[in-house]
Amino acid sequence: MTETVNDSGISADAVVAFLRQQPSFFEDHPNLLKQLHLRHDSGNAISLMERQNQILRHENRQLIDRLNHFIEVAQRNDKLFQQLQRLVLALLPHATLAGLIDALETGLLEQFDVHETTVILCDQANADGDPWLHISRDSLSQHFPALINDGKALCGSFGDTERDFLFAGRNVGSIALAPLCDSEQQPFGVLALGHRDAQHFRSGTETLFLSHLAQVTSLLMQRCSVSPIAPVA
Repeated sequence: MTETVNDSGISADAVVAFLRQQPSFFEDHPNLLKQLHLRHDSGNAISLMERQNQILRHENRQLIDRLNHFIEVAQRNDKLFQQLQRLVLALLPHATLAGLIDALETGLLEQFDVHETTVILCDQANADGDPWLHISRDSLSQHFPALINDGKALCGSFGDTERDFLFAGRNVGSIALAPLCDSEQQPFGVLALGHRDAQHFRSGTETLFLSHLAQVTSLLMQRCSVSPIAPVA
């Protein structure tokens, strides 16, 4: 039922509609403002103008908080971009697969908030001392189907089985994964980053920079002198 303002039958909705159509109503009737009071949170009555000022101050604080948040995000992204740029420049001179992966893992551990790294290649057998793991595409697909079948970067805590699969019992609470893909966007490997904090890499974590790094690394890997990395069938 519509709330009525007084015995005349005027509804609250009608009053609201009228005031919206007449935004200068109280400017034309200043004495009315002196008679209108609202209950404050403390229990004291305050004028309508005081209440308006409170609302405006609250909205201003919210806008300032949002602006500060946007500035912080922009500053973090700028820092990440600069770190990523330095890392990519450090990768460019390497012409061997082992040298490239060593430089990649060193740069990630030293310049980024990462505690563990693993590079997995599906079509490149490894020997003792090689800095990558050789795991079949089928095995990767069983553990991370969205990563391999859909080519999507993933973040999360995952389960003990998945963490051990990637990091062999190392102290990892959360993981970020990005596929390494050939020119036809077929995955031939995985770049995995680990963090001790289970909340660091969450499912909603932005993966733009990680995906870009994986794309650059994929291109550099395919030009390396060690036996070519064949596209995955």
